[in-house]
Amino acid sequence: MYNHSISKQKLEDTTLAHDTPVEFSELIIYEVFPRAYSDSGFKGITRDLEKIGNMGINTIWLMPIHPTGLEKRKGTLGSPYSIRDYYEVDSKLGSKEDFRRLIGEAHEIGLKVLMDMVLNHTSPDSVLAKQHPEWFFHNEKGIPIPRNPDWEDVIDLDYSHKELWGYMINMMKYWIEEFNVDGFRCDVAGLVPLEFWIEARRQLNQIKKLIWISETHDPYMYQAFDITYDYDGYYKLMEYLNGTALLTDYVGYIKMQEQIYPRNYIKLRFLENHDQNRIASIVEDDLKLRSLFVYLFTVKGVPLIYNGQELKLKEKPDIFNEYKIPWEKENRDWIEFCRKLCFMKQNSIILKRGDMRFLDNSSSQNTMTFIRYFRGTKKFILVVLPLDGVIDSLRIKFSGVLEPFKRYHAINMLNEKITNFSLNGNFETFLENIDEPLVLSFHG
Repeated sequence: MYNHSISKQKLEDTTLAHDTPVEFSELIIYEVFPRAYSDSGFKGITRDLEKIGNMGINTIWLMPIHPTGLEKRKGTLGSPYSIRDYYEVDSKLGSKEDFRRLIGEAHEIGLKVLMDMVLNHTSPDSVLAKQHPEWFFHNEKGIPIPRNPDWEDVIDLDYSHKELWGYMINMMKYWIEEFNVDGFRCDVAGLVPLEFWIEARRQLNQIKKLIWISETHDPYMYQAFDITYDYDGYYKLMEYLNGTALLTDYVGYIKMQEQIYPRNYIKLRFLENHDQNRIASIVEDDLKLRSLFVYLFTVKGVPLIYNGQELKLKEKPDIFNEYKIPWEKENRDWIEFCRKLCFMKQNSIILKRGDMRFLDNSSSQNTMTFIRYFRGTKKFILVVLPLDGVIDSLRIKFSGVLEPFKRYHAINMLNEKITNFSLNGNFETFLENIDEPLVLSFHG
């Protein structure tokens, strides 16, 4: 779907969406697949809002809520990304009033709600295809087609028609003004002209300050979006987890992100989503999985949890057929672990807004070490993530970070245990018997 290469040319801050609030870096997003979440649709989600909020989530992203197409449908229910009518909600999920109530009750407890906007394509039998067949790409026989032949259940929109721009902007305006949604996660946003997104943002942000998330990793998309996906980093991480690359390769890539993106860039970080396999099906070792979860909440960026991830589920939800998340498999240990991570992030301004720097260590092929910090201060958070079993002894080099020959003590933010250490003349310290992820808060 994407070209995962990235230009190494660093973008200047002026190429960011100029009015991105700094507090958007504080989002903790929960992806909800409405059809799979509950038998009760919108009402079931509304019933669980307090539970979601109590986990430390502050933002909900709802996968598409619209009716799905019948023509060329995949599976028995069809993909929610094959949309038949942008102005309606799927009757299986409930009514528009149910949706309005969901958003209203979410706002009452401080949760933001994002809609999924699928503007690159519609179902072949969509209302828009019937009303304006000229707004689509066609083959030599005049038949509307997808540009990606694997997506046979959709047809692609042609944004060379400026009337289409007005239609889509007015449609998004409808959901803002009538239902008070807080923003949009925009599907395959890179397949829609950037100029359209810039214009949509310009017009719609006059109504309210919206959250704009682009399902691409391309740096230039920051001209219209507040947050872009970390697909480039995710696939590098999967290469490491699948054994086709080294951990140092992944770390090197994340370092490069710090060089090529503007300093205040916001990435959507994830271990799984509706397009990817469950992380618990890829990583079975408990310590390694916990370290990856901790990484999700300590790396620079906005974390995403896909519904059911907090249960440590292994089965990927089916987006084409009937599927319900097995909430009866309640995993209190992992739910509490995720809750602790969410509130740890919520309560730390450094984790929400601070810079990031990787530190060299003596076990770089199976351990990540980095700090989160604010420039010009002596407050740091040191993150140590063992990814291949218990570490007997680990040497970490703090050159340029802390002073040598001083003794430091830090508190592990995950369990409040105190760690004491000092630096030698080479700016090194040694930690022993690391059998858990460490998130150490200390003053330099």
